[in-house]
Amino acid sequence: MAQLILHKNDTGGVAVCSPTPEALETYTIIEIALKDTPTREPFWIVNEEEVSNDHTFFNAWELDVEALGEPTGIGIDYEDWAQEYQK
Repeated sequence: MAQLILHKNDTGGVAVCSPTPEALETYTIIEIALKDTPTREPFWIVNEEEVSNDHTFFNAWELDVEALGEPTGIGIDYEDWAQEYQK
């Protein structure tokens, strides 16, 4: 089952990150999310099936933080990430 990383983008909409299989061979989805989510921004990891595949109004999407619950994690600075996780 594929998983996606969700976080707010710069305009307040939704950013959806789909890690490649190659990236997932080296890093966990959490490690990827920590790196790819802006510093100090919360992110959620969800199953792909939980996200609409109708992208007609993608720019109008909003994160329903109450429905998502507690964030999976918080993005960290790349230098901090590299020291901890880079392989």
